[in-house]
Amino acid sequence: MNARKPVAWMSTKFPLEIPAALGMEVICPESAAAAAAGKGESGRLCRRAEGLGYCADLCSYVRMGMALAWDGGLPKPDVLLCCDNICSGMVQWYEAMARTLQVPLVLLNFPYRQSQVSQGQVNYLLGQLKAAIRQLEELTGQQWDPQKFQEACLWEERSARAWQRVLDCAMARPSPLRSMEIFDYMPLMVTGRCRPEMEERLLELARELAARRPEGEEYRIYWEGTPCWPVLGQVVELLDKRHIRVVADPISHSLGFCCQDLESLARAYCETINGVSLEEGVAMRAKLCWRYGVDGVLVHYNRSCRPWCGDLQEVERRLRDELELPVVSFDGDQGDPGAFSPAQFETRLDTLTELMAARREAR
Repeated sequence: MNARKPVAWMSTKFPLEIPAALGMEVICPESAAAAAAGKGESGRLCRRAEGLGYCADLCSYVRMGMALAWDGGLPKPDVLLCCDNICSGMVQWYEAMARTLQVPLVLLNFPYRQSQVSQGQVNYLLGQLKAAIRQLEELTGQQWDPQKFQEACLWEERSARAWQRVLDCAMARPSPLRSMEIFDYMPLMVTGRCRPEMEERLLELARELAARRPEGEEYRIYWEGTPCWPVLGQVVELLDKRHIRVVADPISHSLGFCCQDLESLARAYCETINGVSLEEGVAMRAKLCWRYGVDGVLVHYNRSCRPWCGDLQEVERRLRDELELPVVSFDGDQGDPGAFSPAQFETRLDTLTELMAARREAR
């Protein structure tokens, strides 16, 4: 092993505490794909992947990730770390990257659950976690140190509390967090939540946000799904034009993991919004809508995320009925700019604005 830290490419919801305890450098291909899309590079990367034989119907993150893997757009990893508690297509993507890069893949299977996490599920995951630790010990040449693992868990819990402070800045009226701004800070939690310096960095961000004196908010909404990264500026401009502020979403609120040992780690990572029942997923969303006092819900049918979108029509219906809020949807994509229609988005925003205004007048 070279003197440099071993590099891991990690899926968003893989237990970061494990590579952090082993002193590994962690990169998230999903974050890299989102950043590339935000910089206007997604079209080029998707075309490159399609030229390599990856179908245009695949998730745009997958296509961009494969292009980055083929062309060396990220530091080459020593290992890939993947789990399936976020997306059903994640496993095939990481298997393809492992073949392309010729590096080992550590895979964790998190069972989908319909009720509370059972001890049987925890035991099933503990066996996998311990096997993953042995694999990474061999790869890195580092011996597993329970104290370093405890430190990683401690800093993660403190980062989670500080991150909640940042998120809760949106409870103010008007919200000092501009629409979609929270997603600019999300990569800090994806790969940095176990670092000692992250707590103070997030607390400072919360203080800066609280000191703002924003103007212009009229309607507060919950945004369901991933941002449309390639057209984010256009989306925000259209929201601002109608005095709409996004104050809550399901993704930024899913990164505050807290655990003290491997067993509580297994339980925590079973509770991602992607891996729970429809009933629990709706309850999580409804709780966010109540907490942040939203006037309406805007649902992004993300062409890349068919598993996520499969039950969104029922989620829409339940949120509309249970919260008595206007709910409007639009079509788009997290990485492919061709899937977004500005005309449709404007029309749907106008509809949502009219419904929120009518609701406010009726009340």
